[in-house]
Amino acid sequence: MMLRPALLSLLLVLLPACGGGEQVRPNVLVISIDMLRADHVSSYGYERTTTPTIDGLATDGVRFARHVSSAPWTLPAHAAMFTSLPDSVHGCVDGTSNALPDGITTLAERYSQAGYGTSGFFAGPYLHPAFGLGQGFDEYRFCVPDLAARLDGQSVDQWAGDPVAHRRSHHGVTNPDVVNAASAWLREHREDPFFMFVHLWDAHFDFVPPAPFDARFGDPSYDGFVDGREFFFDQRIHGGMDDRDLRQLIALYDGEIMWCDVHVKLLLGLLDELELADDTIVVVTSDHGTEFFDHGSKGHRRTLYGEAINIPLVIRAPGRLPRGMVVDDLTRMVDLGPTLMELSGLAPSNEFVGQSLAPLARGEDVPPRIALSELLADQNRMRSVISGQGKLVWNEVTGDAVWFDLASDPKELKPQRDLTQGLGLELLRALQAEMETIERVAEQHQYPWQPIVLPPALDSAIRASGYGGGDK
Repeated sequence: MMLRPALLSLLLVLLPACGGGEQVRPNVLVISIDMLRADHVSSYGYERTTTPTIDGLATDGVRFARHVSSAPWTLPAHAAMFTSLPDSVHGCVDGTSNALPDGITTLAERYSQAGYGTSGFFAGPYLHPAFGLGQGFDEYRFCVPDLAARLDGQSVDQWAGDPVAHRRSHHGVTNPDVVNAASAWLREHREDPFFMFVHLWDAHFDFVPPAPFDARFGDPSYDGFVDGREFFFDQRIHGGMDDRDLRQLIALYDGEIMWCDVHVKLLLGLLDELELADDTIVVVTSDHGTEFFDHGSKGHRRTLYGEAINIPLVIRAPGRLPRGMVVDDLTRMVDLGPTLMELSGLAPSNEFVGQSLAPLARGEDVPPRIALSELLADQNRMRSVISGQGKLVWNEVTGDAVWFDLASDPKELKPQRDLTQGLGLELLRALQAEMETIERVAEQHQYPWQPIVLPPALDSAIRASGYGGGDK
């Protein structure tokens, strides 16, 4: 009797985990593409074909359609990725004073303890070892020699407070340096199980992709001032700029994305060449997005709107996860660590706040998640929670709080302020639940952290709704 195709596919997923003999430990490759908005990835519905390699990876694996970052900029987002802890707990939230506490066990440390070789290769300065993100890596290499020379031997404080140095930091391409270094390490260590982190920084501004990617999506007749440089500092780049200039700017950003996609292809090709693809879990994700005046400003590290925190997540895990699966449930950056550990057969950690996404990817029913994002740098204290189709954003400094119905307003253009009933009230409950989780985890593990204090307006609304005080 012939098995139905669906049943056969299920068996092919399950057999490696239940057959006789010892299961081979999978390798893990995590690729983080800096500043990649989910809505600029073609498999996420973007009208341009920016990411053919990532799209193919999604076809062979699982695409998480509603994945949310913990923060709208590089340092705290990667700290959350490495620790499965929210920003308020791990404390690595600004570029001038806070490094990741030594007492937190990182994902790389957990793989190292399990006998894996561990390596990380990056070009973004906010991943510099001075911030503590290198914990657990056998090799953790800053792959931009000239910038590395300036940073090594200097305090990060000096670099972060120097806008000139910041402007110098990314006026060229860095993907080849990173991928070449990662490839050399992989060739040398291919015989042993590995956990590798690769950070592709070129999608981050400035937008200077090499040919032909600089002209891949732009108007051939464009003769304006936009050349991709000085995005953040050029005062001519503003919300009232000509639509033609804005389109050119976005075209260069999309070219950078495709340039990064090419380097994902190179890494996947190396896995094929070394006959490691079938034994390697591959993750492609991002740390945050960026704004092109979607809400009136540019860049990131300013707001918690969707363009800043909605990021892609694609996981290919041969024999461990189904192929071609799309998960529409809300998922979070802090869920990545537990997911990889489960897929690798490693024991779960009670330190993690996140939860494994493997059951979702297998089509199992699980309780819905609440996605918390935080912006705690540069005198900002902002938090957002997404629950179901609702999103609440509140500013602790100003006391302002708004919510959005994402079902009818997916671009978050119609803020609502009534927090006393309906979806607004549900989001208040979600906020309170997340605050209690943060406090519980922080107290349990005694990480250095700052107590969370609700702004008076939200505190009053929560108390009036009968859900306790906001002094936790």
